[in-house]
Amino acid sequence: MIVITYNTNMKRTERLAGIISISLFCLGILFKMQHIPFSGLMILLSVLLLNLIYLPIHLILQYRASGSLLERIYSLLQFVTLFCAVFGMAFKIQHWAGAGILYILSNVLIPILIASYFILRASRKGKLPFILNDLVIALLCYFMFIFVQKNTVSRSVLEGYFLITEHYQKLNAGIESSNTLIYQSTDSLIQSENQGVRESIRMAGKASREVHRRFDSIFNEFSLFCTGYPLDELMERPYILSEIGANGNLGDEFFESGSNGKLLKESLGTFMEDINRIAGKNDIQSALIGFGLDTADTRDVYGDALSWESIFGFLPVSAIFSYSAWLKNMILLTESTMLHELIGRLDQSGETELIRDMARRESERAIESKEDELLMIKQQQELFDLKLAQSGAELQQQRTISIFAFTGIGFVLLMLIVSTRAYARKQKDNKILVAQKNEISDKNEELNQQNEEILAQRDEIEAQRDLLFSQKQQIEKTHHEISSSIDYATRLQSAVLPDTGLLNEHLADHFVFFRPRDKVSGDFYWWTEVEGQIIIAAADCTGHGVPGAFMSMLGISLLREIVNKEYITHPGVILRKLRKEIIRSLKQKGVEGEQKDGMDVSLISINPEKTLCQYAGANNPFYIIRKGELIEFRPDRMPIAIYQRMDKFTMHEIPLHEGDQLYLFSDGVADQFGGPRGKKMKYKGFQQLLLDISVLGMSGQEKALTDYISNWMGSLEQVDDMIVIGLKI
Repeated sequence: MIVITYNTNMKRTERLAGIISISLFCLGILFKMQHIPFSGLMILLSVLLLNLIYLPIHLILQYRASGSLLERIYSLLQFVTLFCAVFGMAFKIQHWAGAGILYILSNVLIPILIASYFILRASRKGKLPFILNDLVIALLCYFMFIFVQKNTVSRSVLEGYFLITEHYQKLNAGIESSNTLIYQSTDSLIQSENQGVRESIRMAGKASREVHRRFDSIFNEFSLFCTGYPLDELMERPYILSEIGANGNLGDEFFESGSNGKLLKESLGTFMEDINRIAGKNDIQSALIGFGLDTADTRDVYGDALSWESIFGFLPVSAIFSYSAWLKNMILLTESTMLHELIGRLDQSGETELIRDMARRESERAIESKEDELLMIKQQQELFDLKLAQSGAELQQQRTISIFAFTGIGFVLLMLIVSTRAYARKQKDNKILVAQKNEISDKNEELNQQNEEILAQRDEIEAQRDLLFSQKQQIEKTHHEISSSIDYATRLQSAVLPDTGLLNEHLADHFVFFRPRDKVSGDFYWWTEVEGQIIIAAADCTGHGVPGAFMSMLGISLLREIVNKEYITHPGVILRKLRKEIIRSLKQKGVEGEQKDGMDVSLISINPEKTLCQYAGANNPFYIIRKGELIEFRPDRMPIAIYQRMDKFTMHEIPLHEGDQLYLFSDGVADQFGGPRGKKMKYKGFQQLLLDISVLGMSGQEKALTDYISNWMGSLEQVDDMIVIGLKI
């Protein structure tokens, strides 16, 4: 009888504790959503009641009712699972440490609990109604915990992250515009002074392009990973980001579980190494650059090692995008600081002064834009706070009036007795209202003054905008003039290149694949007929673009002098004479530190009557494909320029047969990056390509070569000028 009464009391206590804890928990969640005080206390009390009273009593009752060891193990497992899920939910809501560990334990225990349920159900032939109910309760607690885990960042915090991201994007656009302006301006300088500084600027540009490419690629993949949209489209769809912005697991899965965090860290580290190397080369203090880009590992509050990339595992998605915008801002500021330091080391010429002036104005515009935005945000916040205070005062006044009205109705019979006291209270309240009115008037006056300041700042911003527009027009004019000059240089270079009439007259077929990296090229081809010999050359000059084009014009001019005027047809002699004239024209002395400008050339002389070919090469080989077999003739390892080895060029005499296919080329195709692994094609791949297309006609080979190289490059940039000449005997 005593045992029965004891069990009955325990069941009542269990039921009462369960009802009270669930009620308190629901009220706590409701209060939490409405930002009503004591929500945290209610949640904490409900968790304590549930875990310290309900669950232990429930475990004892189940343990007593269990008939086997498996049922007792299941009861204990159910208790631990519910304990971890409920406590983890409370810890997550209250933002206490340890929620993550409880979340991991719940993830491990829930599958074990489900498996145990089905094992137990199978052993008792499906008769487990009370266990099924408890399992449903455990799963319900777990799913509530998952919901809380994913949605504990408030809407106001998410909106704050969105504002920070948008703010840094505006800043980054301004700084990136300033840096781009500096690169474009310094690239247009062609003087020979300060080559080291300009080379440092180009190195800084290359380093920044690489880190920006890797940085944008990683965070674009993260955007696709989270939402299915690339980053630029995602920022136009903030409602998508708001749906998953509070998720704290995607960053851990993308950055820590994968290798993207380490890739980002390595990219930032490489960028800082390049920047520090440029700083050391130009005697720039390292304290001036790199602030905020330290990716060294740290330690947490418990002294455990904490890697830099692990910070992404603790942030919600919206915070990661804000942090990425800040990181990019730090990269751009580091790049901008380095560029301004390097610009300061250029000679005081008119062009560099113009660059410094434009960069300074662009930088000042970005800084002033940042200050104006921050000021406007601060003023808007102050205006909001003031309006909130006004609304609170008005609400308090309305409540006071309502209290007095109800009090007057309720105590109308006692009006005569308390009239004196009520009059005194009314006077006191009137004084409070007058004070509040005066305070509101003062704040209104302050708001008007702030409004006038905002209008003045708006006028100043408009004036700066007009100045920026004028500068933009000047830059566009300068850009147009430079582009026109380069277009004219392109026409001049095309005019000096030979036409194909000579090849059509003496050869069975031919093609010329000519693909400059820029508008003008440092590679060129040339042929002529002298003394019954057809002289054909393919040359690769130092550099590309405008400098390479100057070298190509010089090479064509010197070849005309040597071959057409001096009637020299021996390939080795032609290259020796060309090397001598290049050294004389460029005033090369062979001293240390001197520019090693020159060219690599493959040159052949064909006698159509004797079907004989003579070849000499300076660093560029020569191929013949005969009956499906590729024959390579190696060049001398000497350029057409001053060099430590100045021997005679070797002349190869080659009998030709009908159907032979001859190929002259530069190293542009072999050095091009591409393919599935993004690596160079190299000469072995180029030889295989020529063998594969040799079965086609010359026009078909040109089209196949063009298509293959385009597919090989894919989205990668062309790294050098390309030239391939195909001849068929």
